[in-house]
Amino acid sequence: MSGAATDLSARLWDERDVLGRLVLAVDDAARADPLLDRLQTLRLEQDVLVHALAEQWGAAPDTATLRTLERVAPPPWDLLLPDHLAALTTLTAELDGIVPVGPVGDRWDRLRSAPR
Repeated sequence: MSGAATDLSARLWDERDVLGRLVLAVDDAARADPLLDRLQTLRLEQDVLVHALAEQWGAAPDTATLRTLERVAPPPWDLLLPDHLAALTTLTAELDGIVPVGPVGDRWDRLRSAPR
């Protein structure tokens, strides 16, 4: 298994965990802010790994996203990435419905609008 792919999968598991905890903390800015900070860090780490994997898997690294990797991923990543993306999509939709208007909502909007 590819080291970068394993690292990306670990970051996606971490993101799933952070989003799940954010669901429970979204109306408490003191608890939500550190989770949003962590989410931002995870997304930056993921971007680096997506770029590296795109080069390895034959996709254009400069425009690669998780969705791009999903289409070109070799086994077993062709099964694992769609599972991660489905879970992240579900958690994101759940958060979209409960994030309050205000500073937490503004940060969430900026983070969620980044290409996946």
